[in-house]
Amino acid sequence: MIKKLFYYVLTILIISTISKQTIAITGKEVSEKISTWLLTQGIEGKPLFSKTIVFKDCGSDIQINKAYNNYKTLNVKCLEKNGFNLFVRIKVNKPVKDTKKNKIISKATNRNTKMISRKELKKNKTFHTVKLKRSLEKNDIIKIEDLDLIITSKPSEKSFFNNKEDLVGRKLKKNLKVDQLLHPRHLYERFEINIGDFLSIVSQMGNASVAVAGEAEDSGNLGDIIKVKNLRSGKVIKGYVNKNKIIRVFR
Repeated sequence: MIKKLFYYVLTILIISTISKQTIAITGKEVSEKISTWLLTQGIEGKPLFSKTIVFKDCGSDIQINKAYNNYKTLNVKCLEKNGFNLFVRIKVNKPVKDTKKNKIISKATNRNTKMISRKELKKNKTFHTVKLKRSLEKNDIIKIEDLDLIITSKPSEKSFFNNKEDLVGRKLKKNLKVDQLLHPRHLYERFEINIGDFLSIVSQMGNASVAVAGEAEDSGNLGDIIKVKNLRSGKVIKGYVNKNKIIRVFR
């Protein structure tokens, strides 16, 4: 009798030990795998599945697929021989708007190499910007040799101007140091003729034209009427702005 009892207890212990070795995956772990897979598909959802149930450990990959044409029911299989084959209902919450942002990648190294943050993209963006090669003083006229075009990735070095030709001939409002970024606030408005420019005053007398040297008292563009000073007589007169710094006397 005692011998039979001993063998019975030994059998129970062996079965218990085998069970612990073979039943090693829980419903909670299966649910977590399902939730992770759903995120890779751009879906947020909750498996309606018992987390306390246990299954024989799956030595191979667990395969998850849609059972039908939506994500409300999933087929979850252990591909191992005699592995489990489950149909799990899913409570779908909402699609994930940015699937790339929420893409689950199994290895951290892959995540770092395949996903580039917005901050990193901004960092790699470059700008063309114009700086002064030398210091200039107020009322200086900018020449092409005064300018330097550089490429930078720093937003703080971004200038309003990215073409040297746009600045040639412009007059400075203030003194500027070497390497200064140029902005519209540093410049007088662009005119065909600026105050202080030397020009030609042309008067029409019958079939003849008479030209004398003059100096602009106003700034203006083509077709504007401005005041100019006749440098020979000192007299201030008005005239129309023409090309090539020519003023035709207004009568």
